[in-house]
Amino acid sequence: MSSNLSEVDFVTVDVFTQTRYEGNPLAIVKIPEGTSLTQDQKQAIAREFNLSETTFLHENNGDELSWTVDIFMTNAELPFAGHPTIGTACHVLSNVAQARKLNGKFEAQFQIKAGPVGLQYDVQKQTARASIPHDFHIHKRQWKLEELLEVQPGLARAYERKEVNLKPEYPIVSVVNGMAFALVEVEDERALGLVSTSSRSLSVPGLDEGWDKTFVGSYFFTRSPGGSDGTTRLRTRMIEGTLEDPATGSAATDLSGYLAMVEGRPGETRRYAITQGVEMGRRSEIGVEVVLNDDRGVRDVYLEGSVIQVMSGRLTV
Repeated sequence: MSSNLSEVDFVTVDVFTQTRYEGNPLAIVKIPEGTSLTQDQKQAIAREFNLSETTFLHENNGDELSWTVDIFMTNAELPFAGHPTIGTACHVLSNVAQARKLNGKFEAQFQIKAGPVGLQYDVQKQTARASIPHDFHIHKRQWKLEELLEVQPGLARAYERKEVNLKPEYPIVSVVNGMAFALVEVEDERALGLVSTSSRSLSVPGLDEGWDKTFVGSYFFTRSPGGSDGTTRLRTRMIEGTLEDPATGSAATDLSGYLAMVEGRPGETRRYAITQGVEMGRRSEIGVEVVLNDDRGVRDVYLEGSVIQVMSGRLTV
């Protein structure tokens, strides 16, 4: 540390929900201006919370609405993750709105390891919208059906009995370098319910060179009836070994970007409403908007959600 700081404030929030004890939990540790924690200290604190992610919000005392935010899993730092970005944004920007008596919408920015993140906070809706740094890459290597069935015995048994239809292979897509997902579409919510955690972590050797040093998760989805506004509605589950995540902003943007590139028209804006975590009892509602450029590549991605605070306290460091 660069000062004699011995305690820092923290809060925990549930992200992508306005119902306490649903959504995805997040710890936010507030680092006062002029002080710092080492990487080892941040990693130790993240292990202590033992949540999927913990963020470290470097506070500033000026009028500028810009903050540096570090995102840690229990065992590593991440360049980007969606639910920590939205959760931290909702928390800090709601405090700003209250302190400054703001109404309507206002802009702010985070600096994370993956790059700058533009933010918009809607005071009335109490939601944050983040412009997500992205570098979409569809890998030549796909996740083969036999690999899927090895780690998903429930699906395997149903497939053997011809109770579900599955494809021979599934795309693996990176939203940024270092964060990739195998995107597995199943036919309905009954098939989605057969998905389970596994004692085996996902291992996918042979990803494209330069993109192969990466986290890889499996993101299962099925389509729900769409709304009259043209929004695509999806039910999803994210599995990584023994863990299931109740809300995964990076996977949601990864999936939405892929579907937009495959199914959208040049220059089109496509909106997705994603419900995740139902099977865990932690229902999460994730909004994604994808803007395509003239060659159907992804120009902009926006992630939107809300939070509710659960705990607050002080942490000894």
